[in-house]
Amino acid sequence: MTNKQEKMICNSFGIAKLKAFQKDVITDLLNGKDVLGLARTSEGKSICFLSMIAMHPNDLLIGILPTVALMRDLVQRCEDSKIRAGCLYSGNAENTNIIERLKHGKLQALFVAPERLNDPHLWKAIQKNRVHLVVVDEVHCLTEWGSEFRPMYRNIGKFIKDLPSSPVVAAFSATVMQEDIPYITKSLRMKNPTVHIGKLKRSNLSLEKVFVKTEAIRYGKVKKAILKYADKGKIVIYCTRVCDVEEIRDYLIEDCDIEADEIAICHSKLSNRAKQEQRFRSGKARIMIATSAFGMGVNIPDIRLIIVSQLPFSVAVFYQMAGRAGRDRKRAKALLLWNDADFQMNLDIISNTDERAIDAVNELYAICESSDDLHDAVIGCFAKGGV
Repeated sequence: MTNKQEKMICNSFGIAKLKAFQKDVITDLLNGKDVLGLARTSEGKSICFLSMIAMHPNDLLIGILPTVALMRDLVQRCEDSKIRAGCLYSGNAENTNIIERLKHGKLQALFVAPERLNDPHLWKAIQKNRVHLVVVDEVHCLTEWGSEFRPMYRNIGKFIKDLPSSPVVAAFSATVMQEDIPYITKSLRMKNPTVHIGKLKRSNLSLEKVFVKTEAIRYGKVKKAILKYADKGKIVIYCTRVCDVEEIRDYLIEDCDIEADEIAICHSKLSNRAKQEQRFRSGKARIMIATSAFGMGVNIPDIRLIIVSQLPFSVAVFYQMAGRAGRDRKRAKALLLWNDADFQMNLDIISNTDERAIDAVNELYAICESSDDLHDAVIGCFAKGGV
């Protein structure tokens, strides 16, 4: 990458200079190389791929993302930088208009969920453009979500292969396990990809694990943590099951003297999830109790405490949950409560899935049982790079 190119990118996105991780990734993308970029929140992963629009203003970038929140955020960032962008999702009144703009080559960036890739109208509109770059953001979904919840992630590779322009492929995440890299690059049909690993450990985020022998002790730890952080900012409590969300909400109201209006809840069976999330985002509710349905695409800066009240299904899932805290770069904490019953419950839930899922549960359980520092142990499971 030349100094002139770097200056153009910085001017386009209003930044003073590029970080080392960004320079390395962008240089490879400029040279037409497929890239897997792994780095923590705040390392500027999105600049790596959005910068390609400045370099190829007449081509199309297609971004594949898991949530509407992420799509909307990227569209806004593009519009702020005078980039013509749009996103397609169910219920979006602009869908028809976006397809028309795409047909006439009026878009520089299009963001979609993987389920949209089967839409024949979208495919026909894409053919009117030269696709220079396909981006798969939050690519850990290919392994964490893909086999269980989002089967269309398996079809992204075929979509890329069928594009006539043979685009460059870039994938990004903060939480990819070392052993998952070959699976990801093969699934996305990446050609001799370069893996760039930036800083993964967040210095403002502290992680703590606490063994809870009984449910009474677990609930007591939840209460103690909430009272300690009551005046410090927003709090998220993660639960494994929907029934646990309801039980903790009732406990906070009945035993902790917390008003019902101060609590929001989020899980996959809830019809008003968007309203609940907005209550929490705006500060009308200071505590969110949720399953893992709450998190992906959530960028609420002033979350000070994450309580993971039960053992999650993998190290990556835990770190994604923990990573919701401290987005404003101020001090934040993630507390993991666990016991052997959690471990057995998770094994029972995933008993009919593949061995990779069972291995993931075992890996996190082993970390909890060890005396190692939790943060260092978690980071050590991810693709190796600087901390």
